[in-house]
Amino acid sequence: MDQVISAKITEILTRAKLSPEMLQMINSSLNADCNDGELYKWAHLTLMNCECVSGGSEVALPGAIAMELSALAADIFDDIQDQDNDDLPWRQIATANALNLAICLSNLSSKAVAMLPDGRDSKLYREVSQMLSHMWITASDGQFQEVLFDTREQISIDQYFELIKRKSGSLTACACKIGATLGGASESLVLQLEQFGTNLGIMSQIRNDLNDFLNFEKKKDFVNNKKTLPYVYLLNILNGKKAEKFKELSQMKGNGSEMFGKEEQRCLKQLAIGEGAVHYCRVMYELSKEKSMEIIQAMPVPKKRKEKMIKLVEEGV
Repeated sequence: MDQVISAKITEILTRAKLSPEMLQMINSSLNADCNDGELYKWAHLTLMNCECVSGGSEVALPGAIAMELSALAADIFDDIQDQDNDDLPWRQIATANALNLAICLSNLSSKAVAMLPDGRDSKLYREVSQMLSHMWITASDGQFQEVLFDTREQISIDQYFELIKRKSGSLTACACKIGATLGGASESLVLQLEQFGTNLGIMSQIRNDLNDFLNFEKKKDFVNNKKTLPYVYLLNILNGKKAEKFKELSQMKGNGSEMFGKEEQRCLKQLAIGEGAVHYCRVMYELSKEKSMEIIQAMPVPKKRKEKMIKLVEEGV
């Protein structure tokens, strides 16, 4: 299936008659952040949902490719906003070019959807296009709110979860909804898989937040004042001298990442572990995982078709 996906993407890029430079940049960016050897993750998530409801996945291929291209564009926008993941191809070119790359990818997703039977005249084309449009609007609003959150001194845990539901949950929900819709699922089943996708996105964001919070060598979450879950938890749970120390650390890194040295890193790590931030994140991850599994188990489809979905949740996204 990876070969089929790759061939279809090549076909779309060829028809678009892109410049050699843009073409090269897109090809080098696809799967660039894949560290485990699993290619086209967003396409496969879309196809997996189609297979779950229909027993086959080929019919969802155009939607799967559209989701792959859209998710890559969203990652590029996110990394530009966060000034993060400096080793990835789109972070090694001028910001203006990276923005144009992301815009091009988001529009190429429309060409992928047009590969559906009857093309742009089909009902499915309109439905899938509306899903992608809704995803972009919701995720963009989430990204916008994230920047605003980073400038605020106080953020509640409820506000955090509403943010990641819009920012991260909307992408996974869209992939699941597209796959289910192209698989011919009923309206109620599409809704179930959309909810499953939202929880999947929340799981993924919590895992990333926890992994990145204390990864001082590669990530800039704390230095950039990102209101990730461990940050928000500490912001709301600490009091007295510990709250003052956390505020001191946050103000110190505001003067430049070079001032946030080994001793400051050790102190933040001690707070995160000692005050329960790490444990809290793990508990919330497991709760989202449990909810995702409950949704899968309740779906009125043969157990055999659910196996990949169950494995995805069990192994963690």
